[in-house]
Amino acid sequence: MKILMLTWEYPPRIVGGISRVVYDLSCRLIKDGHEVTVVTYREGNSPYFEVDKGVKVYRVDNYMINPNNFIDWIMQLNFKLVAKASEIIAKERKI
Repeated sequence: MKILMLTWEYPPRIVGGISRVVYDLSCRLIKDGHEVTVVTYREGNSPYFEVDKGVKVYRVDNYMINPNNFIDWIMQLNFKLVAKASEIIAKERKI
């Protein structure tokens, strides 16, 4: 099965528990024979694409619009995550 996950944190970005859960779940799904792709936020000098223990990881920058608060920031990021996910789905098919 091809699985696509969207998350605002994935290693090396660790803010809370989501990063660890998505990472562990992704690695487990790879061990079970699935193809896993994660789309996440790019922080610092993280690469835009890498394969991490079999997991395809795509990272996106947020828009350059200065948000007033976290909810505005995450809404902007969600637009970028969905745009990248749509691009991957169009290319990969059957996710």
